[in-house]
Amino acid sequence: MRWSSPQLAHLLWGVLLLALLWLYAERARRRTEQLLGEPAALRRLSSEAGPRVRAVRTVMVLLALALLSLGLMRPQAGFRLVTTTSQGVDAVIALDVSRSMDARDARPSRLAAAKREALALLNGLEGSQIGLVEFAGSAQTVSPLSTDREGLASLVETATTRDVDHPGTDLESALSLSARLLSRPGERPRAVVLISDGENLEGNPDKGPGELKRTGAKLYTIGVGTPQGSTIPVVDSTGATVGVKRDAQGNVVNTRLDEAALRKLAQTGGGRYEHGDGSGTAGLRLVDPIRSGGAYEARGRTIRAYDERFPWFAAAAGLLLIAERLVPRRRRS
Repeated sequence: MRWSSPQLAHLLWGVLLLALLWLYAERARRRTEQLLGEPAALRRLSSEAGPRVRAVRTVMVLLALALLSLGLMRPQAGFRLVTTTSQGVDAVIALDVSRSMDARDARPSRLAAAKREALALLNGLEGSQIGLVEFAGSAQTVSPLSTDREGLASLVETATTRDVDHPGTDLESALSLSARLLSRPGERPRAVVLISDGENLEGNPDKGPGELKRTGAKLYTIGVGTPQGSTIPVVDSTGATVGVKRDAQGNVVNTRLDEAALRKLAQTGGGRYEHGDGSGTAGLRLVDPIRSGGAYEARGRTIRAYDERFPWFAAAAGLLLIAERLVPRRRRS
């Protein structure tokens, strides 16, 4: 016998507490009966069944509650071997964490909007193997291809514009690193989703789609921000805005969404472009096109599938509660 939810064992303490409260109430009841007169005479006058019958009924209820508590702990016994399978694609999310992603022409910021689109993708591509790349002036692998959606979601949620030390934006390095993550044997459908404002300060992004094509991957892009652009806030260690970013000449830097560049990359890479407003709809709109490349069924690991024994505990508790209702409350005359 094993327990799938042993953390619920504390429910048994509640049953014990009820038992102690019943004992306390019984003692108080006996003292009251003794003050009112002879307990046996009182029971004859009231036709009550007596303390033994009350004890039997109470024990039945407490046992039923204990059995239900044990049942909620999900007792399991006996198992069968099951080989897991998963349906999905191989995909890499390339997330722009350059300083321009702090701009607030998307609410509450470009990066926050980008992260919501990435999370929507993770939810939509259930069963897929997904990797995560962050980039600014250089790119870094945050996670290789993985089916751990919760772990990937945690990495996305904690991403900041300080994760990559090299300032600037290099779309080519992001796409090249994504291509390397997808370079492995097999005929599985592959895709890269680039989430960025499209600004590029280093490298030649036009080389990226070619590298992806050699791995068999399609390139999809999500743009965040507005073509009108916005300033880039400068914040202190407490998160308070203390100014705006300026260039070497002291001029205020204005950053704009380059939709044309992102659309061109997607068309060259065989995918498509979506504008992300931070609601997650852009990410979800890409799920079907990404999956349309054909999903694969991957043979997973062999696990033990245990047989649940909760019904037996529930049935025993039910029988006890029925039996408790059949115990007479009054003496038969």
